[in-house]
Amino acid sequence: MKRFEADPILMNADEQPIVDWVNLPTGAVELSLWDTLHDGDLIAIKSDLMTQTLTLTFDVGYVRKFHKLPEATRFEVLVGGVQSVRSASSVPWPGGCFIPPETPNEEQNRIIAEYHSKWREDSLSWADFERLIDKGFEVSNASLAYGASGVALRLVLLVGNDSCVEAFIRGETVSFLIGEQQLTPEEFIALGEAYWAAFASRGASN
Repeated sequence: MKRFEADPILMNADEQPIVDWVNLPTGAVELSLWDTLHDGDLIAIKSDLMTQTLTLTFDVGYVRKFHKLPEATRFEVLVGGVQSVRSASSVPWPGGCFIPPETPNEEQNRIIAEYHSKWREDSLSWADFERLIDKGFEVSNASLAYGASGVALRLVLLVGNDSCVEAFIRGETVSFLIGEQQLTPEEFIALGEAYWAAFASRGASN
């Protein structure tokens, strides 16, 4: 199996640093996986301490259907040489978020942003994180960081439509598979980009 091992690409001085990642690979550069994984479901997590691997299995229905892939096709991300995993949950501020009727959109966004700023991040054991999969994980965001010393994944997941968790995985290599086919990170991202480009084109023609 081919594996993606990052070249030692250093971050340019004018690039923004990746915020709130712990122990990132040296000189890490970020690739967004949002286009392919956003709104997909994380349906399985397989950790193997003996082989130092971690496999994440996703079901991304809209990308699968757009590319006319078989119904059983799953998207897998395999991290090899796993060095660390961590997770955290976001605990809502108990004061709630009240938006008065007929509030303009801009003001609604401000109120919501202020509410979210009061949420607290709590640490979560990896075992507890894996158990949450029974409630259902929906991908809100996903990123891959790579550098001279390895790779890292960051996932932002909605849990059962009522809470949010983040997961961070660091290892030596990462592989992307669609069904039995292995893809480069760029090819994996391009699957989602093609869908969103077609989506935007349909919107523009209406």
